[in-house]
Parts: sequence; structure tokens; C-alpha cells
Amino acid sequence: MAHDILRARMQSWCIGLLSIISDAYELGVVIGAGAPIKLKKDNDFMRPDVVFVPTELSKSVGADCITPNTVGPALAIDLIISTVPAEQRQARMKQFAEAKVLEVWQIEVDKPRASFYQADAEWRYERVPPDKSGVYYSSVAEELFFPVDWFRIQPDLWKMMEYWGIVDA
Repeated sequence: MAHDILRARMQSWCIGLLSIISDAYELGVVIGAGAPIKLKKDNDFMRPDVVFVPTELSKSVGADCITPNTVGPALAIDLIISTVPAEQRQARMKQFAEAKVLEVWQIEVDKPRASFYQADAEWRYERVPPDKSGVYYSSVAEELFFPVDWFRIQPDLWKMMEYWGIVDA
């Protein structure tokens, strides 16, 4: 039960993080849990905790689900707890590959720490660490970069906007 609260708080914060950049640069739409992504098998869906769909892929977002074509959502966030076994994490990554998600963040809400993965041309995911200063650079939008310790401290929206130069301090 306690992990449900941590998960809900992290989901809300991640939606804010992505929405700032998405809205400021009109990049696309950020959707919370409940937005199912249709997989290849009939009536098979996955539900990431947060999804970012760029404007150019907005036609894949329907009233009932997101239907990937050659590419699915640009970014999906999976909120997990640290005790999730490696096999379960790998099975989830296979689902993301089937859904054609370009970038996946797996965030352990009880630590909190994040692992970032980017897909190659064959839909295999490579873990991408932050740079030496602790900043992660997303592949889905050049404007999306941030210190990874933000998952631990969860700065408010104003501090994040200041960091990106969207508002003055």
C-alpha cells in the first residue's frame, strides 16, 4: 500500500517534468496511466505509468488506446519497486519493444532511482547512463535533459522551469 502512494506521487511529478518541456516547445502530449498501448496480439495491451507522444505521432492516440504504427510513443515511464526481479523487468522491456517505444525510463519509486533505456533499430534497448555531472539527455527531445537526482528530490515546477531557462529566477 505504501508503494501505491510513492508511485502516485512519482507519476504526478513525472507528468509535470515532461509536460513542462512538451508544453513549452509544443512537442506533443503527456498522458498518465490509463492510456493503454495496443500490442500486436488481439486485445493485448500494456499500460505504462506515463507516456509521451510527439505531435507527429498524435494520430496514434485514439479515444480508447494508443495504436503504434511503425513507431509507438516516443517515451514511456514504468514506475516499479526495487524488488521487481530482473526477469520481470526484461519481460516488460519486450512489451515496450513490441509497442515500438523509443525510450523507456524504469524508476524505482522506493529508492528512488532511474534507469534509462533507448531503443536501437531492431528494438533492443541499451541502458544509457547520465553524463559525468549526473545529467541525463533524452533522445526524444533535445530540450529534455535534467539532473538524475531530481527523482530523489523532486523539485517543484518553478525550479525545473528555471533550470531550463523557461522562466527567470
